[in-house]
Amino acid sequence: MTSPTQRSVPRLPLRDGLAFRLSRVARTLRAQWAEALAPLQLSTAQAATLRAIADSPGQSLRALARTLATDPMNAKRCVDLLERRGLLHSGHEGTPRRSRALRLTPEGQQLSDRVDRLAREQERRLGGWLGPEQVSGMRAALDRLEAALDLDVTPHRGDHR
Repeated sequence: MTSPTQRSVPRLPLRDGLAFRLSRVARTLRAQWAEALAPLQLSTAQAATLRAIADSPGQSLRALARTLATDPMNAKRCVDLLERRGLLHSGHEGTPRRSRALRLTPEGQQLSDRVDRLAREQERRLGGWLGPEQVSGMRAALDRLEAALDLDVTPHRGDHR
């Protein structure tokens, strides 16, 4: 019998763990993204909400939650806050009574455009660090990981449920 101090299989050092490294990179990029958004007085979740609604105006809260990979209550809190700031509005225009169609206000669209410029800059920076071939390879690898993990990454355009 092997004692706890003896191993037949070598340990995987933390620094060599792919999931650990991906998590560390994601945390660092998220912190940089939060810092870039701070002058706009937006959280990363609020910025993602604006971008998702700009990508698919009129979508429902449920569709937004799926796009953001969050639960509907978190999405609702974010939507309510952005609505109070006058950046989006929700209504029942042509949707079932329980469903709210989400649309950006002109101010929300302007802010979303500013967020988009920041996101493009972040993408350029990543592309500069990695180069076009590695960016393409990373996108393909992430596509495979998302599929293997059964993550719903399909757009929900026109989904009002």
